[in-house]
Amino acid sequence: MKQVDRVVDAFRKRFGTEPEIVARAPGRVNLLGAHVDYSEGWVLPAAIDRAVWVAARRAPRPRTRVGALDFGEEAAFDAARPEPPVAERGGDAAWVDYPRGLAWALREQGVDVPAIEAAFGGDLPVGAGVSSSAAVEMAFLVAWEQLAGFRLSGIDRAQIGRTVENEYVGVQSGIMDQFASVHGREGNALLLDCRSLEHELIPTPDDLVFLVADTGVRRALASGTGFNDRKSECFRAADLLRPHLPELSTLRDLEPADLDRLQRVLKPPLDGRARHVVTECRRVRDGAEALRRGDLHALGDLMAQSHRSSRNDYEVSIEELDVLQEAAAGAEGCYGARLTGAGFGGCVTAIASESTADHVRRQTASAFEHRFGRRPKIHTCRVGAGAGIVGR
Repeated sequence: MKQVDRVVDAFRKRFGTEPEIVARAPGRVNLLGAHVDYSEGWVLPAAIDRAVWVAARRAPRPRTRVGALDFGEEAAFDAARPEPPVAERGGDAAWVDYPRGLAWALREQGVDVPAIEAAFGGDLPVGAGVSSSAAVEMAFLVAWEQLAGFRLSGIDRAQIGRTVENEYVGVQSGIMDQFASVHGREGNALLLDCRSLEHELIPTPDDLVFLVADTGVRRALASGTGFNDRKSECFRAADLLRPHLPELSTLRDLEPADLDRLQRVLKPPLDGRARHVVTECRRVRDGAEALRRGDLHALGDLMAQSHRSSRNDYEVSIEELDVLQEAAAGAEGCYGARLTGAGFGGCVTAIASESTADHVRRQTASAFEHRFGRRPKIHTCRVGAGAGIVGR
């Protein structure tokens, strides 16, 4: 059964009627640009052909009811008066905090959000680093736009999604995930300047395949990892450097020569954090140029450099990620591989052609199983389209 049919069927069973609309929003892989979006750097993501679907209608009652197929759960909330952000309530974020946080963020912007009935599900691995949360946010936002009759620009959609993550859920992420989910286009990667939000679509080869290899290690980014600490460390490093570089706003503005000259100013771990951001921003721009030339070998070399920097300077990798990356990158036919998403668990993304993907998958799974005694799930993805309404 297709995912859209699965979601629509679940809606019918749960609510006893037909949905008015079905919205879809994809996940993403990030080829280059690890942890630089919140320093306003450059990133090179691509939307993928795995997504979240939301079947919805305006509710006959005042409370919003949402069924989550992949969790086997249902939750309800008042879209007109959503509960306060997670940090104010205490505890950890739950799946319902993403649609509930979206209603809260829209209300904060003065948008009238009607109550809806919805069922959602998809084929994105949750917590694996392919932005399942951003896909949920963007799919619900597209659905609410259609049902309530308001329209937002793609940039506004992405910014509201980031508000949900930062201010409601409590994850201090940047704008890349939502931006890629909204602006992705089939057959293209996306070069995004996270400061100006200028972006360029860069064509990808027709036979390009992403192999997303899942460690099976999950991380809750709002608590329990150093994700928010990394953002704070980047901001502290920028604060320490600013007296010497008055024009510096974020680490994105730092040049390699400046970092070398001022290395005494930053002590560990801040020196490593700054070095990662400076070198990663350079890698993104070099990677975009390699992709324009169709040079996947050069792109793959940059992905390997990015992984090493994420491991050594930014310290967001774990052994499972390193084993997957090394196995994939060493397989014949693989152009390159690196951890994808925030790290601390999740996935490695490898790039290969259609003709070599099966071999790369087998070699990667075998090496991981040899080390850890279990086979990883490896998802085969291709470049996909951005968020929108699905035809029925």
